[in-house]
Amino acid sequence: MVKHHLSVELIENTKEYPDEDSLSGGTALSIDDELCLNLRGRTLSCKACTSLCVAGALKLSEDAVVLNADKCTGCGACLPSCPAGAFSISSFSPSCFLDELKGHGEAHIHCSASTGTAEGITIPCLHLLDARLAAVAFAGGIRVFHLHGLRHCEQCDKGNAINHIMATQNRLMQWFGVDSAPQMIASTALLTEQLEEHHQHERHEEKDQMSRRQFLHRAGLRVVASANLYSTLPEEDDTLQAPHGFTQVNIEHQRPAEYQSLVAEAVAELPWILNEIPWHGRAINDECNACLACGQRCPTGALQVEQSDAGRGISFETGLCTDCGLCAQVCPMNAVKRYKIKNVAEVIAPRSVVMYRHNSTCQHCAETFVPQTAEEQLCPACNNEQTLKSEWLAQWAH
Repeated sequence: MVKHHLSVELIENTKEYPDEDSLSGGTALSIDDELCLNLRGRTLSCKACTSLCVAGALKLSEDAVVLNADKCTGCGACLPSCPAGAFSISSFSPSCFLDELKGHGEAHIHCSASTGTAEGITIPCLHLLDARLAAVAFAGGIRVFHLHGLRHCEQCDKGNAINHIMATQNRLMQWFGVDSAPQMIASTALLTEQLEEHHQHERHEEKDQMSRRQFLHRAGLRVVASANLYSTLPEEDDTLQAPHGFTQVNIEHQRPAEYQSLVAEAVAELPWILNEIPWHGRAINDECNACLACGQRCPTGALQVEQSDAGRGISFETGLCTDCGLCAQVCPMNAVKRYKIKNVAEVIAPRSVVMYRHNSTCQHCAETFVPQTAEEQLCPACNNEQTLKSEWLAQWAH
């Protein structure tokens, strides 16, 4: 296999970048809260978006994801962090971004605060460039990323993206190895210098009394971009109003998470290290009671309900799974099992049925039901009635 090399380089020039060549327009954030894991699972189990929101503009509950538009800076850090793909932003499209990079061996990427040459693409914030997008661009021929604007991160109201870029670099090296994966060149010293300056600034600032805004900003700067690292939720804010209750949420609404589906499409073109393919599969064991909750509530459509007059089941498409864990969380029988994907063929395999139960006809009431075992001949209602009758007769006999 031919080894590919991807480099990340930080550059700062003095010429302003022209707005007309930018992918950035407005910064309006949209939320499809019917995809949110907390609403679909009826428990506050995921805090990925609020952990990265340095402005404290998001509020989570089991009933809604609420945005305070006056506080939102439009950084878009919540987009790649959300395992359900619930967020979108008017100024950035992952697929359009990748289309702009096609045909180039190098890419100049500017954040909205950067200055630089007239060459390249501008995105709202470098938090939007995660390991999955970098991997897809890598598969498409990009060998060098020139990232413009990181020198502004310390003062930026969108938060400091340096930790995120370093985490992205480490993730790519984990996936593809040091030799054939994205590598930090020449910029490592700059990153180390800026991080040390930031930590010294933090230690000095901690001696002083802070405002709530300073606290939220510093908390955001500490976060490495990972959905598994959570910080304290912002305090209650009376200006945040929930638009509706859970009763109005359609839990069967599904949509692929764009970041995940894009890298799934490019998975076969990348030089993955053995056992480092970032997917997990799902299996359903015999404890399943065919309630279909996992297929109904899966936000990305990785798990889907398969239902007909003949029976009911659950199908699974590996490439769409973001490993959010909601399926196991909502399963009343603990029947959903997670396993590591070991090769590309499993990711690109077509959708397959992982659980199916044929319908049967109750021998007492003639109603259609789904038997739990091949020996069942009565529907649950008739079976319960028969059990109660047998218990009553047993008591009468005594």
